[in-house]
Amino acid sequence: MSDCSPGLVPLRLGFVKAYLLRGTGQSVLIDTGTKGNLPAIAGQLERAGVGLENVGLIVVTHAHSDHIGSLVDVVQATGAKVLAHRLELERLPAVSDVLVEDELDLEQYGVRARVISTPGHTRGSLSVIVESGEAVVGDLVLPRYMAFGPPAIAFWAASREDSLASVRKVLALKPSVIHASHGGPFRPEALARMAS
Repeated sequence: MSDCSPGLVPLRLGFVKAYLLRGTGQSVLIDTGTKGNLPAIAGQLERAGVGLENVGLIVVTHAHSDHIGSLVDVVQATGAKVLAHRLELERLPAVSDVLVEDELDLEQYGVRARVISTPGHTRGSLSVIVESGEAVVGDLVLPRYMAFGPPAIAFWAASREDSLASVRKVLALKPSVIHASHGGPFRPEALARMAS
């Protein structure tokens, strides 16, 4: 399976992935990985033809340390705004400039995508639905065996029931492929089997 469309670039940061969503004029970064990832992020952005100064928004899928460990460093390097669900605020190491309750269109940030609320892994988890048909879901699903295997709900998720409801919400939007922060990408059919 192909990994991503040209507009969506996975940034491999050890055991976790962040994503670059290329836009017109400015771009959006989805998560920042663990502490100390700024050099790796900068290098991979450069290879994708995007400078740090072109990142106008950072979307936080949820406030676990492997997703926000480099948030402060990346904010300082880019001057980007931070978007997060209001329920993740207490755990964020940086000020959130844009708060989401349910969903938000990202066109004002130069990309054809929207953020939707997908609680379950944490109460304030977010996913990004890209106009290309791709979905970036953070830790909504993970490989069953952490590094490989079919998609599964993490046993430490805040709510398995909410996670499954969020998987169904994403599937109802008819994504062509689902990108997770660990493992994947996954086909919609694989998530549908898991959520049935």
